[in-house]
Amino acid sequence: MKFIRLLMVVAFLGISATLAFADGVPTDPTLLTSGCGRLGQPKCDAYLITSSFQTMTVALTLDTTAGDTFFGDAVASFVNVSGVTLTGLFTISFTVPAGLSFQGCTVQETSLFTCTGGGSPSSPITGGGTALFDLTGASICSVDSDDLGGGEGAPITYVSDNDADDNCQAAFTLALKPVAGETLPQVINGNFTVAPEPSSGLLLLFGLAAGLLTLKGLRANLA
Repeated sequence: MKFIRLLMVVAFLGISATLAFADGVPTDPTLLTSGCGRLGQPKCDAYLITSSFQTMTVALTLDTTAGDTFFGDAVASFVNVSGVTLTGLFTISFTVPAGLSFQGCTVQETSLFTCTGGGSPSSPITGGGTALFDLTGASICSVDSDDLGGGEGAPITYVSDNDADDNCQAAFTLALKPVAGETLPQVINGNFTVAPEPSSGLLLLFGLAAGLLTLKGLRANLA
């Protein structure tokens, strides 16, 4: 009888240890990119990209609506209203929250951007580390105000209204996607940056330099 009780205690301790271990396993999200707002795509509540040079703090929020494309993912969307087409580098970085283990980019054919960085399954970035994702390879056009709704404290909503600029990709969604069965926090904060192509940056730098030299020459002539 004592032996049976001993076996039951050992079994109970084993189950408890397994559950405790499972609770301590980090959630392992990867980053997914997808278009939104374009004709035939879902609408998106989006942050506004207002310049080809821009950095902003963003919150990826857990989608808890069953049936949504990104149900169970932490998402943030962006729409280009800068007036110019953006073809350069987009980056998003995170200080990885405790209990998470970033595993890099979601690999799928429908991804909007070519995504690199952010760790990998073999070399994850764990709590307290910095996960930096580079997003390239997509041309993001600019839209007009007719496509935007909300504001004044409400989310800015971008959805196709069937005019000419709806035939190009002006908005996109970034989603942290957990492994099936895992749950993400309600909010994951990050820093999003837009930068032009290197060639565009050099042209702008040369333009500024030329302008300064011209201004210096004018001042010398006036003197």
